[in-house]
Amino acid sequence: MISQLSNSRFLIPVMIAVAVLAAASGFYISLKQNQQVVQINPGIDGLFWPNPKQLNEFSVLDQNGNPFSLKQIKGKWSLVFFGYTHCPDICPITMSVMSESYKMLAQQNKDAQTIFVSVDPERDTTDKLLQYVNYFNPEFIGLGGDLNMIQGLTKQIGIAFYYNKEGSNENYLVDHSASVFLIDPKGRLVGKLSPPHKKEQIVKQFTTIRDFINAQS
Repeated sequence: MISQLSNSRFLIPVMIAVAVLAAASGFYISLKQNQQVVQINPGIDGLFWPNPKQLNEFSVLDQNGNPFSLKQIKGKWSLVFFGYTHCPDICPITMSVMSESYKMLAQQNKDAQTIFVSVDPERDTTDKLLQYVNYFNPEFIGLGGDLNMIQGLTKQIGIAFYYNKEGSNENYLVDHSASVFLIDPKGRLVGKLSPPHKKEQIVKQFTTIRDFINAQS
């Protein structure tokens, strides 16, 4: 009888300890599963996750005629818009909004840059690109080159464009995307900001996506 009581006194603390450990393990596993769900499906508008696209090397020219490649993308948060300087509506409107957004973002994001990529290299010379981006903001980057150079970037991001040429008309229009794309400092395409664009919305989406990506590091 005494022996049974002694054994019971020993087993009860052991059973309690086992129960506590089991509960703690269950809580830890549940917590990790919840964290994984957040990482896989965070529900952030415009975010490309969990499979952001890693950009491969490309080579274009900036508005000063200097080479521009993946090297100039890495280490920066890049807002990228594709258009052309003869665009009558979408481009100037978007660039104006991006200019206002950049003023707000640059205050707290020294590693942010805004890039305008021409999909009309035939008409958009480096001089025109320089004048165009400087009009909106001298800190903006304009990218051009020949068609093959431009396609080295557009094909990776999935940008389609079409020239509406009729005969020898030099004032043709170009159909292109109105979205702004976000590339992270690792050179990954991590987000798309869809129109209509508003400066507050661009800043909010940029900040939300940036904070989420940084939290995964």
